[in-house]
Amino acid sequence: MSRHLLVLATLLSACSDWVIEPIGADRDRSVPPPPVNPVQLDRVVQVPEPAVDVLFVVDNSCSMEEEQNALAQNFPAFMSFFEGSGLDWHIGVVSTDMWDPNHSGKLRQISGFNYIDSSTPNPYQVFSQMAVMGTGGDSEEQGRAAAYTALELRVDGPRNAGFYREDAALHMVFISDEDDQSGANPITRSEFQEWMATKKASPEMVTAHAIIWKPQTACSDAMEIGGTYANYANTTGGILFDICEDDWLPFMEELGLQTSGLKREFFLSKIPIVDTLDVKVVVPDANGSGAPVTIGFETCPIGEGCETAYLPGRNSVVFLDYVPPSLAQVQISYAIAEQYSAQ
Repeated sequence: MSRHLLVLATLLSACSDWVIEPIGADRDRSVPPPPVNPVQLDRVVQVPEPAVDVLFVVDNSCSMEEEQNALAQNFPAFMSFFEGSGLDWHIGVVSTDMWDPNHSGKLRQISGFNYIDSSTPNPYQVFSQMAVMGTGGDSEEQGRAAAYTALELRVDGPRNAGFYREDAALHMVFISDEDDQSGANPITRSEFQEWMATKKASPEMVTAHAIIWKPQTACSDAMEIGGTYANYANTTGGILFDICEDDWLPFMEELGLQTSGLKREFFLSKIPIVDTLDVKVVVPDANGSGAPVTIGFETCPIGEGCETAYLPGRNSVVFLDYVPPSLAQVQISYAIAEQYSAQ
């Protein structure tokens, strides 16, 4: 035996767990290699909250005539998300005046209605009269105090009874051209924040929104930046709108969308390759035939004119003009960016 063969034989005998295989042989056919471009499919069913209470807290001081009219005029856009939705809804109005005993956290009463719901005849007219309440209210606007009093201290009072429901989602909409001046009566700002977080079984069931002079924006018509109201909205995931804007329609549509529980934005479970995004909505019985209808949507980065847009900072897909209806299934498929390969 040659010297080289003797060395090889010695090594093999010392390392008995070595296995010599032909080059290119499959080691384990039962475990396939991972795919080069793994695809993720996210499915979300559009399921709104079964019930919702919406309280509008409206400034009725001397500078609010135009704003009250704008709220009433654009209310139909808000209501379009409630009518025919099957949602169990209550909508009420209080003023920011806590000195007048006819206000002070009491729901506005019009034609015998303390709030409107699906059974209210002429709900647009009734709400308009509730919202356009005049401008003779106290100049010390106390929106926080009015909301808390309506929903906590006077919740079972003659004017408020039946409006608030424990199992319903709660949305408060503050509308004022000045900041909140409630002080510590009946509770402080931090106590109100805690109250919002613990009022319901889940913090997500309570949301504040605000039509105010937004911080860091120019506004010659408003009296004071509504920083306190902005804080309520920001901490609860609500919507902010600048009270100086002439067109309230986009805000009222967005407010109706969020308060009704329908979603336009859908978050992805993985980071996508944007070019591979494929968005479909399966609508049950959309044409009355009994069969579901699948609708496809073109997706691209926001600002490029597609029907849906990908928001990288939020890792979500947002529908720009379309709102998936109740019980529709949103299907989003895409290649996963972390494992993506151009091969």
